Amino acid sequence: MNILVFNQSFFPLSETFVHRQVVGLSRYHDVTMLTYRYENEDKFPVNAKKLTLAPYEGLPDKLITKVLRVLAGKEAHRLSFQNRSRVSDLLQKGRIDVIHAHFGPSGIEMLPVAKKLGIPMVVSFHGIDAAPAMLNNREYADSIREVIEYAKAVIIVSPHFIDTLNLSRFSSKVHLIPYGADEQKFTPAETPQREQIVIQHVGRLVAKKGVPDLITAFSTLCGRYDNLELRIIGDGPEMPLCKDLVERLNLGEKVSLLGSKPHGVVNEHMKDADIYVLNSRTDHKGDMEGLPNSILEAMSMEKPVVSTYHAGIPQAIQDGVNGLLVGEKDNEGLAVALEMLIRDRDLRRRLGVAARQTIVAHFSANGMETKIQSVFAGL
Repeated sequence: MNILVFNQSFFPLSETFVHRQVVGLSRYHDVTMLTYRYENEDKFPVNAKKLTLAPYEGLPDKLITKVLRVLAGKEAHRLSFQNRSRVSDLLQKGRIDVIHAHFGPSGIEMLPVAKKLGIPMVVSFHGIDAAPAMLNNREYADSIREVIEYAKAVIIVSPHFIDTLNLSRFSSKVHLIPYGADEQKFTPAETPQREQIVIQHVGRLVAKKGVPDLITAFSTLCGRYDNLELRIIGDGPEMPLCKDLVERLNLGEKVSLLGSKPHGVVNEHMKDADIYVLNSRTDHKGDMEGLPNSILEAMSMEKPVVSTYHAGIPQAIQDGVNGLLVGEKDNEGLAVALEMLIRDRDLRRRLGVAARQTIVAHFSANGMETKIQSVFAGL
């Protein structure tokens, strides 16, 4: 099968799941990648043909700008005349059998050409594209409805997308396929024997990650325990706020704001961590998570995870069974959950072992790849 995979960029560091899916498809099919920009090609090799469209004028092609394009109106998601002609030409000359669009806006861009040529489309929703932050815009929501109606298959990573995208009446073509962690890559590592307890966060410093509240909750624990360290990997618009908070709370020796790091460095920090935490929530604009890949990777490494009852996270974590969950924006509850793990090494070990068992059984990268293959086989 000849598959055209379209995304507005390949591959931002935050979209490793897209790379994994493209690699999986390329094992069994002829894959052509189409985008406005390629990045991190040395980190994410793939055996596929690569084509490029003329870029948006004045707009970078990262996911965050999708929100800005919504504000610009419906036409912001349409291919330019030049690009529409190019896409139509390559679809016909390349004898493309199916288009796989990653993220809702990509589906909107491909829809007119796919319809015109009668080429089936698969669309994958990943997070912000299925969140109120974008769907509250009527023009975007209407365009997404057209994409869903035309698509032969709709892939979602979390069951809550069924509600946000109103997918109930399309159940026959909706496929729930959570991201998977590579259990062969993200393996357990013995945490060093030490008095210090390292709590690790990995993720962009944006409102939906709740990092300022994490720092605040952590500060309440530092008054009772003098052996704690919070390491925060990631960068983003909330970095200045986080730095100011660390300074005001006198946490300079306890909290490390490390910025963005290569995957290899992240993995070394993860191996060294005692606890992994992701304080996710729906932000003030309605932006939400899907099922964060960092949680699955931490679980695969037998790290006890503290997170929230948010979006797709409860798919993977059962409170008290293979991790701990608290309510969104519940700083006190977050501190209590962290303290449970700080005080109880055996609990950390038990939850970590159960977490990896969950990944191997239900959230493996190979399992995700097999499920996606079955979607395309059934078209």
